[in-house]
Amino acid sequence: MFNATSLFKERLRAHIKLLNRYLRYIFNGHFMIAILFIIVSLAVYYQAWLAEVPASFPAAPVIAVLFTIVVLYNPIQSFLKEPDKVFLIVKEEEMNRYFLYSLLYNYSLQLYVVIFVVAAVGPLYFEFYPETNTLLSILMIVVILLIKGWNLALRWRSLQIDNQTFVFIERIVRAGLTFLLFYSLLNFEYLFAVGVVYLVYINVVYLYMKKNHRLNWERLIANDAQRLAKFYRFVSLFAEVPHVKSRLRKRRFLTKIVSKQTAFNQASSFTYLYRLTFLRSGDYFSLFIRLTVLAIIVIVFVTNVWVKLALAILFMYMTSFQLHTLFYHYRTNVWIDLYPLNPEDKKSAFLSLMMQLSQVQALILALSFLGLGEWLLSVIMLLAGSIFNLIFNQLYTKKKIDTAIE
Repeated sequence: MFNATSLFKERLRAHIKLLNRYLRYIFNGHFMIAILFIIVSLAVYYQAWLAEVPASFPAAPVIAVLFTIVVLYNPIQSFLKEPDKVFLIVKEEEMNRYFLYSLLYNYSLQLYVVIFVVAAVGPLYFEFYPETNTLLSILMIVVILLIKGWNLALRWRSLQIDNQTFVFIERIVRAGLTFLLFYSLLNFEYLFAVGVVYLVYINVVYLYMKKNHRLNWERLIANDAQRLAKFYRFVSLFAEVPHVKSRLRKRRFLTKIVSKQTAFNQASSFTYLYRLTFLRSGDYFSLFIRLTVLAIIVIVFVTNVWVKLALAILFMYMTSFQLHTLFYHYRTNVWIDLYPLNPEDKKSAFLSLMMQLSQVQALILALSFLGLGEWLLSVIMLLAGSIFNLIFNQLYTKKKIDTAIE
């Protein structure tokens, strides 16, 4: 006999087992140490910034925007699989309890994000609203949790709607009303009027979406598959994931440069392959750009020069560490083994690419210091980055790929 509750528990156990299997690669790595160091550094500078923040700072709009993002961010994972649209569609009426449990799971999981943002915004909130008592603070948190629940329900209903243009416009309108609600709640201006308009709006939209009683199995399954693919791509930055499917980007301009700069001979086969893979396949190039941009932002806003340099080197470490998965990109590709290529060429090509990328990143960060008018720090950054590049890649990276080849 079919039991929706048992099915949900079974799918949830399988999902948690999958998370435990891959997340240990992340939490056991040096990457988490780097992340913790960055969080602690940002927390220290956040406290220092709060001590000197000007009275003209637009605290209310900033807090309202952050709360709006938190309550509108509602990814849903229902643990559905491709065969479900054939075998479970006949049990659609009995699946209501299953989807209720999945929504409760998603809501509970996202409370961690709410807690993190509220904890981060709290010092800024009390800095500009010192007269706020405990009751009002609790009221604010309760409102966030309630609106979060309503928006999660609307997100679930929007997955059943075929008219995605309507869904997009509705989310923009709801985002604007949510911002106005939090802004009025912070300043106690027009709170009653905005609150009534917001409640009427979300109820009307919910009832309209609820008219579509049939579940959109195709979209729900596609949504779950997309969420799982994003998780696999993230984990692939730390470990080899056989489930991940590489996405190819054309990037014709960069590809032409690589083709011209790479020698056309057998010894350069892996050099050409790794360069193209870095540019076009997976998220390697995007990862390099993202972490470099974040490092530049840190350089611009952090005031202590030594912390700037330390964080810049830390971002170089994070970039190089995560790019190591590029070496295993073709491990399961049988075509590579059919060609008479020297394994030593593979090792030297990858090591050379890693050193080139690390040196380019060091140069970019040094130019960031130079753009701020700090020429001495620019020189120090370039020297420190070059030393890090040499030590990290010649010792750690070389040893790791030697072990992998053996």
